[in-house]
Amino acid sequence: MTTQQIHRRELIQTLEGLMGRISESEPDCGCEVFEDLAVANRFLWSEWWSSSEECRAAEASERFRALIGAIKVLGSLESVRHVSRTAGSDREPAEFNQKKIGPRG
Repeated sequence: MTTQQIHRRELIQTLEGLMGRISESEPDCGCEVFEDLAVANRFLWSEWWSSSEECRAAEASERFRALIGAIKVLGSLESVRHVSRTAGSDREPAEFNQKKIGPRG
């Protein structure tokens, strides 16, 4: 997601509030927000769940709709992607399968 400098602080505050809602209401879910140091005002929201069912429930939640709405009002959504992780053992590297489900814009 990207935003303009004028909306930067408000977007960060919104993301912080949504992160707090996850930790309170969805204990098996986690999230992080990263900022692209090479591109001003560009962020990555990364969220994970312990199962596909929890992922689908999170995407249908009011919190997820609030996240998408805030991004649309305060910036622009570049994409939404599902990434699944599988690993055969702790010693093997994980394989990531990525599926893009949202358009740029």
